[in-house]
Amino acid sequence: MKHGVEDTIAAIATPMGVGGVGVIRISGQMARPVLYDLFIPSNGSSSDSHHMVHGWLIDPATRDRIDEIMACYMGAPKTFTGEDVVELYCHGGVAVLQKALSLVLDAGARLAHRGEFTKRAFLNGKLDLSQAEAILDLVRSQTAAGAGLAVRQLEGRLSKTLEGARTGLVVLLAELEAQIDFSDDLPELNYKALGGRIQRWVKGIGALLAGAEPARLYREGVVTAIVGKPNVGKSSLLNALLGEERAIVTREAGTTRDSIEESINVEGVPFRVIDTAGIRHPKNRVEKFGVERAQGELAAADFVLIILDGSRPLGSMDRRVLKLAGGRPGVVVLNKMDLGSRLKFGAVRGLAGGMKTCRVSALYGDGLVELKKTMAVEAGIKLGGVGKDAVSINARHRQCLSRAIECMLGAAKSIKKGLPVDFITIDVKGAIVALGEVTGEQVSEEVINSIFDRFCIGK
Repeated sequence: MKHGVEDTIAAIATPMGVGGVGVIRISGQMARPVLYDLFIPSNGSSSDSHHMVHGWLIDPATRDRIDEIMACYMGAPKTFTGEDVVELYCHGGVAVLQKALSLVLDAGARLAHRGEFTKRAFLNGKLDLSQAEAILDLVRSQTAAGAGLAVRQLEGRLSKTLEGARTGLVVLLAELEAQIDFSDDLPELNYKALGGRIQRWVKGIGALLAGAEPARLYREGVVTAIVGKPNVGKSSLLNALLGEERAIVTREAGTTRDSIEESINVEGVPFRVIDTAGIRHPKNRVEKFGVERAQGELAAADFVLIILDGSRPLGSMDRRVLKLAGGRPGVVVLNKMDLGSRLKFGAVRGLAGGMKTCRVSALYGDGLVELKKTMAVEAGIKLGGVGKDAVSINARHRQCLSRAIECMLGAAKSIKKGLPVDFITIDVKGAIVALGEVTGEQVSEEVINSIFDRFCIGK
């Protein structure tokens, strides 16, 4: 059976596990009848919209009380989804929530798909597609700055920023099509003025794209590769930064043969830290694949932590690592300083290309506070300033905006060459469609489904 918006959906809207409160969310035409079947209010009434009511969740078959809860009925259209919505605030135990959800499903609702509540909000015009994506960004944000960017997008900042360009293009298209249909009754187009209008829109959208990198890094995290030769303490440093034993650490060199990735918030900056295999002369195919992957992670990284054994003189493999990674955004970490220092810092500074250097003992935690501060400062330089007017642009948005610019530049080129109006309208229509895909005004069902499939059930 194909499910449509006429279905009533339900899901647990809070994380599974033991907690103070667990929420069951219900949306659709049957939401209110389900509430009446399962809820006995302590004051005799549960029909007022947008009012929290105390009472009991019951099993309608036996009339047994399941839990003492709060319930809230919210009548359409003034709800998140635009439909009738009921939320049941139960005690946050796994057994209680599962029983409550089972009763709701038995009463006529079905289990919601991933992101289906937000999808219905989009389909019912409560928010546009970029705002829906902002909800996912907000849920996944690891830092206050990243959450702030998501909130701005949820407010509709990106949509409003694009609205002027798209409206202008629609007006331009109407003018061009009028020229095609009524050329004898209208004055000739001012091609120079048309070109100027298009260039202004290109400049505005180009500025959006130019400012997208800091927002991307705050949303996705600064991809940080930990690199170095074997047995310099890369995995120990990862564990120390995380505050837990995530990577296996032994005295045997080359324990890590594959990449391990973890996320960490350092001084308000989100880092996606990747512990890579030691860079060495591989002895077998497994080690070769590990080294190749480490070099690939390094090439793709936004930031790098070069780990050296500060208790030993600089070796040829250390020099190779510094040559591969030196001069990039990052920090040189001189580890094992608890064993004494035998490294000549002048040689390190010369090969590192001006990168900051920190001394630490990953084993004992010495120097970690200073390392984290340095990481935040150096990554902050790459992040740049994220002002209060910044908007968050994801990969899908970038693709759409780049295509819009490409179409507008094509239209400008046709105008400059004095080509017939038909040629100009093709590119103008393409730009309108591309901008409409950002907000969901013109987007395929496949794209919509792929976006909401990334959400959790209950959101």
